[in-house]
Amino acid sequence: MKELTFFEYSGYQDSTGNEADSLASTMMNLDEIQYLRSVSENLIPGKSIFEISSTKIRATSMVGVISFGGVQIEILPKLLKNNYSQQKESNSSILKNLMFILSFTNVLEINDVGIASLSQNCDSFIEAYISIFAQRLSRHLIRFGTPKAYVEKSENLNTMRGKISFAKHSSLNTFDQSHIFCDYAEFTDDNSLSKALKFVAQVLCHLTSNPSNLSSLNRCVGLLDGVQASFVTSEELDRLTTGRREPNFVALVNLTKMFLKHLRPEFAGHKKNKVFAILFDMNELFEEFIYQVLKKNESSLSIQVTAQKRKRLVSEEKDFLNGEKWVRRNLFDTYTDILVKPQNGPELIIDTKYKIVHSQKSHYGISNQDAYQVLAYRQIHKTEVSEPSVALLYPKSSEDIKKEFRINGSSSTFMAWTIDISRDLKSDMPSLVEELKKLIQKSETNTAEDVLR
Repeated sequence: MKELTFFEYSGYQDSTGNEADSLASTMMNLDEIQYLRSVSENLIPGKSIFEISSTKIRATSMVGVISFGGVQIEILPKLLKNNYSQQKESNSSILKNLMFILSFTNVLEINDVGIASLSQNCDSFIEAYISIFAQRLSRHLIRFGTPKAYVEKSENLNTMRGKISFAKHSSLNTFDQSHIFCDYAEFTDDNSLSKALKFVAQVLCHLTSNPSNLSSLNRCVGLLDGVQASFVTSEELDRLTTGRREPNFVALVNLTKMFLKHLRPEFAGHKKNKVFAILFDMNELFEEFIYQVLKKNESSLSIQVTAQKRKRLVSEEKDFLNGEKWVRRNLFDTYTDILVKPQNGPELIIDTKYKIVHSQKSHYGISNQDAYQVLAYRQIHKTEVSEPSVALLYPKSSEDIKKEFRINGSSSTFMAWTIDISRDLKSDMPSLVEELKKLIQKSETNTAEDVLR
């Protein structure tokens, strides 16, 4: 297995621990490189996972794992790395923070697994997820046995069972009165859920290189003896009636659905290859994380938080060919990332951007588009009596930035702040909340200053 570790917006980690982006040094052959190009361009509609030229390869904002053929690629968000970590611990600190964010945002609930021990025992993203699945499945099978469920069956039997299907019975058994065609429900462990659990466990046995994970998965396969492993769609699992179950079981089913969803993407010309991929866009994950931090601390921060607030850009239109009168029209949807409403004071609109900013870049790395977008939010949400504060929020990279910019020929301003998500998020969440509190307080101060001006 060829294993590569990339970092978002960067190259990969070479054998010496340094960052590289040479395509030739990846040790992938031409067929594997061409297949990776296809995966990168087609796996997620509208998004590329890598930037691949004739000689270079770099990751974008997608993080997670891709496995195909004899290649396994992991992409980690390096902005989550604790600055105090030693080189050998840096990937572990990234993994620990990433798993915490995924848990905190409910992308996949993992609160019943010790995140700290998970990052220590598993040296990669995929191994961490395999460990979660193996632990949950093993725990459930040992405690409760193989999940049983009613399975609807239709068979031509020699004894009556359930109810007679008269239409089929009359067509099949006109000359054979020894059989009865019946529809019935059988309570069995060879059901869709059990088949899916065994299928996922067997597939993960081929993906893992961690001895502990492999041992746990093999034990689970053995405990599911008598169940026929088969691929089951997540939609079919949704239709199963499992009754009231403990949280571990619900989480196990959700995790099984996630694995099934990502196990079988195929691309034209590569029918022999199957891709396993679990990927998250850090732009979306960063936005959701900041929103959840604010939402879960509304009371202590004395705010109300709304995500993805929609407002129309256009309120009226004039037709120069038909009267030239203003007519009420609502056109062009706009969506703010996060809308914060303090108990006292005007609104604050936070537009999250998962980009690297620092003082050595032109405009600090803040693009014209970012500035235009956040100023448009300020104008659209302006009322006759108040005007919201607006802020671009970036993850902290090599340095902290806390800026406010006044627009030429106007009293309007916008802020650009960085927030440190490289800290130990599980143990140091109060400090992160305090950083966001200062941003909210600063926006209130700036609004008051605007009124005085």
